[in-house]
Amino acid sequence: MAVVAGDENKPQFKSSGEILKEDELIRTLPRVAKEALPLQPLWGNFLYKKAITSVIGDPGAGKTTMGYGLTGTLCLNQSYLDIQPDEPVKALVMDFESADSLVTSRVMYVFDTPDIPNLWIYNSPNYYFPQVMELTGEFCKKNEVNLIIVDNQTMAFATRDENDNSEAAKQMRMLRQFVNWTNCAMILFHHTSKANLEGTRKGTGAFARARMADICINLNLVYEDDPSLVYLEMVKNRFSTEDKMLWYLKKIEGKFVRTTPPLGMPAKEEVNTMIYKAQVDILTILRNGEATVNGIKFIEIQKKMLERGYSETWADHGLRRLLQQNRVWRPLYGYWAAVEIHKKEEVSQ
Repeated sequence: MAVVAGDENKPQFKSSGEILKEDELIRTLPRVAKEALPLQPLWGNFLYKKAITSVIGDPGAGKTTMGYGLTGTLCLNQSYLDIQPDEPVKALVMDFESADSLVTSRVMYVFDTPDIPNLWIYNSPNYYFPQVMELTGEFCKKNEVNLIIVDNQTMAFATRDENDNSEAAKQMRMLRQFVNWTNCAMILFHHTSKANLEGTRKGTGAFARARMADICINLNLVYEDDPSLVYLEMVKNRFSTEDKMLWYLKKIEGKFVRTTPPLGMPAKEEVNTMIYKAQVDILTILRNGEATVNGIKFIEIQKKMLERGYSETWADHGLRRLLQQNRVWRPLYGYWAAVEIHKKEEVSQ
């Protein structure tokens, strides 16, 4: 299907003369499982390719600053909040509310230089996202962009009624089509509601936006009169039930750093960011050519993880997380293998 110009609030498609085929649209569950590709994390369990991460922030909490800081840092192949990107990042920031001078000042505030490799900016005030969807999509595919930032959702669409769930669903469906087409991860920034509710209800307007996002993260001010202290709360994650984290962050010269909870403030057990490194190391072990046709014995994986400085429980913990993401499988009892290798072998046969 090809995208055609039309109502900026509703993606329209023209038929290319294709005939719908039953066996392509309706499949058995074993076939779905066989054809399923592993999840493709881009940054921890917070950004995935073909997925939308919604970030809703209080006014003054630093949504845009965090967006540029996270994106630029990942493009530099550096860790952000102690989490390393899973692969080299190329990013497009679609900033619908900042002129060139403001974009430059924000980047300079965080990095002291605008010279960030593999980072592109779209900030034209003349078009909404639907009007440039095809152009930006082709750009992302041509330049192998794997991360796109939309700041913010209200400015990206000519929304007639922000509280209309039907309209919000059409907008989210369009963004879903975009990330599926381009194989990008997307961060979608959004404003808080007047009521400033908690959890997935924090965002302004229709609830369909939060319902159709894959991951929802709230960026909250700890104190209304102190914008330098915020807490980052994951309130929804379709890919991992274990990462409902609550991190307190201190803003220091444009950068966010982890800090301890202020006295009297609620605290939850924090996500140990070492889990992401453990997952990468396990996949490296499974890919390094030492695996047999049936994979590698768990005891061998555990031994290699111990050699890398992990305790005995990390192999099991990391494999369970990777299994949940469909990135590893068990060809035989007690053996583990990477799904990507299994898929390549199927294709070659």
